[in-house]
Amino acid sequence: MDALAGGQCKFTLDTLFIMNVNNEIRWQLERELEAEAVRILRAIPEFTVTVEHGRAQRADAIVRHGGSTTPVAIEAKTRVNSATAHQITHHARQLSMPMVVIAREMTTRASEILAAEGIGSIDGLGNIRLTLPGLIMRITGERRPKRAPPPTRLSGKSSLVVQAMLLDTKRSWQVTELARQAGVAVGLAHRVVRRLDGEGVLESQGAGPAKSRRLVNPTALLDLLIEEHRDRPLRTLTYMLEAGDGRPAEALCSGLDAAEVEYALTGAAAAARVAPFVTNVLVSEVWLGALTDPSAICEQIGALEVESGPNVVFLQVRDDTPLAFRARESDAWITNRVRLFLDLRRDPRRGREQADHLRRELIGF
Repeated sequence: MDALAGGQCKFTLDTLFIMNVNNEIRWQLERELEAEAVRILRAIPEFTVTVEHGRAQRADAIVRHGGSTTPVAIEAKTRVNSATAHQITHHARQLSMPMVVIAREMTTRASEILAAEGIGSIDGLGNIRLTLPGLIMRITGERRPKRAPPPTRLSGKSSLVVQAMLLDTKRSWQVTELARQAGVAVGLAHRVVRRLDGEGVLESQGAGPAKSRRLVNPTALLDLLIEEHRDRPLRTLTYMLEAGDGRPAEALCSGLDAAEVEYALTGAAAAARVAPFVTNVLVSEVWLGALTDPSAICEQIGALEVESGPNVVFLQVRDDTPLAFRARESDAWITNRVRLFLDLRRDPRRGREQADHLRRELIGF
């Protein structure tokens, strides 16, 4: 188990469902835990914690509530992200008792992954998810964590290394090959690979310059990318006059091709072509290169810039990373399926539903 760091925290009860609210929740610790794990448990007003080492044969703790007595395994961590959560779920499947993860910090996505596997979670911010016999408990902590950003955050150009791996999950990569495929510096590719080695999602073979890595847990890596990838695109709202039928994607892509513009269709309009889910797409989103002038493009394709009610939205960031690994699908350039998945998730309409559908039908993990 990892050592945990100290700190003070308050808790705010958000929602608490207990079979009998008049009974206290007692944690009888049967194994020695790190001091911070014990502190986190004792800081929760609803818990009473006692230490009686050695009475149970295999359990780390006994949880008593009402008439229920439940042996549990405890996993203590400093920080739990999506990749760590997937490792924990693999271990938990080998156990014959419920597991509870106690961590100083835990991402929301990690907590969701654990909960989907029936694993309880408690963190130092007061966020609690427990489902045990006779006890269902949900508490939301009062404040957000203050922490340093992870080393080599998987966003921007770093995300291209991850996307390259996710788009070819069967391939073994040397760092130089990976850098070339992702279009990034070898040093950056090496830092990303070293980060992923630490997350336990890669398998290494060989040594020295010939050392290669293969992705062994694409699900965990994609969930980690969800947590860390961030875009703040400049959005240019436009209305394409020749697309009055409410389906502007065909005319849009034809116009961009004729103007010899580098672009990648994304969002619902792209998803409708590769993994149909919503048939009525009213707005088409398109990534443009960083140096492309949207006003000039509007003149070439017959579109007007508007303040509201667009049927075409041009997206740009400070570099051309959104265009990486784009693919030609019949009569249009489509952003790669990993980027499309990320773009769909930020859509405030039905983006999450469409992203989940794309993940099931096209990505497959």
